[in-house]
Amino acid sequence: MRNIRLTACGLAFFLYTMAVAQDMQDKKITLQEAYQWANTNYPLIDDTEIIDRLEAVNLEIIKRDGLPSLSAKGRAQYQTENFEIPLGSTTLEAPLETWNAALNLNYDVYDGGMKSAQRSLEKASANVERQSLQVQLRTLKDRVNNLVFATTLSRKQDTILQNSLEDIRTNIETLQAGYDNGTVLESEVSKLKVRRLELLKDQLEVRGNTDTYISLLEQLTGKTLSEDVQFVTPEGLIVTAGNDIKRPENELYDSQKSLIAAREASIAASTKPKISLYAESGVGNPNPVNFADFETSTYSLGGVQLNWSLFNFGKSKTEREKLKIQQEQIEVDREVFLFDLENQRKEYLKEMETIASQIENNEQIVALRTEILRQSKVQLDNGIINSSEYITQLNAKINAEQQLELNRIELLQTKINYLTLIGQL
Repeated sequence: MRNIRLTACGLAFFLYTMAVAQDMQDKKITLQEAYQWANTNYPLIDDTEIIDRLEAVNLEIIKRDGLPSLSAKGRAQYQTENFEIPLGSTTLEAPLETWNAALNLNYDVYDGGMKSAQRSLEKASANVERQSLQVQLRTLKDRVNNLVFATTLSRKQDTILQNSLEDIRTNIETLQAGYDNGTVLESEVSKLKVRRLELLKDQLEVRGNTDTYISLLEQLTGKTLSEDVQFVTPEGLIVTAGNDIKRPENELYDSQKSLIAAREASIAASTKPKISLYAESGVGNPNPVNFADFETSTYSLGGVQLNWSLFNFGKSKTEREKLKIQQEQIEVDREVFLFDLENQRKEYLKEMETIASQIENNEQIVALRTEILRQSKVQLDNGIINSSEYITQLNAKINAEQQLELNRIELLQTKINYLTLIGQL
């Protein structure tokens, strides 16, 4: 019985440990996970399946177009007169009422590569749509980045405000003791209490902003996130002017050129000779294949057919010229895209240099403000300065710390945005 209890306790402890570990894991998400969730949750992602299905259907249609075709036809007519053939003492008269019904079979033996060109054209067209979809989905990364770093900054502000509230609480207790002993004016205590209420108001506003950012991120990703969820950013980020560009737009331009190449192959195939087999079998009155048979008769015929467009007044040449112009336009679009991207890249690199300098400067300011506030606290405790002077120094320290944290987060966000911009994230 004791062994059973120990086993049950051990199992319960194991399950509790696993639950805690899973809970801690759920409270940490990486940017890549957030990107993936946003992609999966975004309604536009449904287009991926639609594109695949449409491509499969169109390819099946092309495949079936290459199979033998069987059709039925029929015709009946009445005419006021018909030809007559004199045969000695008699005359052979063709009937005024004629009709026939038949089945036609056609099969393309050689289509000049048209079906193959159509398949390539359909695949290239579907690939363009897929790459266009990836370009649209890429913007989700920017939205995720903005919400993640807005949440991070808001939490930093909350931490700074909480530390400042702790400092004020300690000073209120010290001055309250002085007021109780009759050595400090009540107004001095009241000033600190007012400032404490102001900081509490700011903290409520900051926490409200944090909740809003997390709520927006939940809508974007389709995931339920805990209030204290932590965002794990990539480590060891290497940011240089030589980072390779891996944007989906490049694949889109390449796929557009492949589509034009497929269209050109289709034009070439349309000018080649086509060979097909045909057969017809039916019944008619008179016999369609026997000039002298005016009775209801069955008949059959078959043969080989050649179709070849030898001259189309330069239409194919003009279509090729059009495709060449479209290829040139794609390259212009690519150059414009890369030109603008390079300018953005330079702006980010310059911004990172500026922020790094600001961080170095603000670290010195915070260190000095911290020392000044420490001295002010001693002076306040000894009655050398009043609460207003202390609050002034406290506000200056808060502002300096907030600016420093803002710069640090800005630097990290700028690095992430830079790598996202060039497609490295």
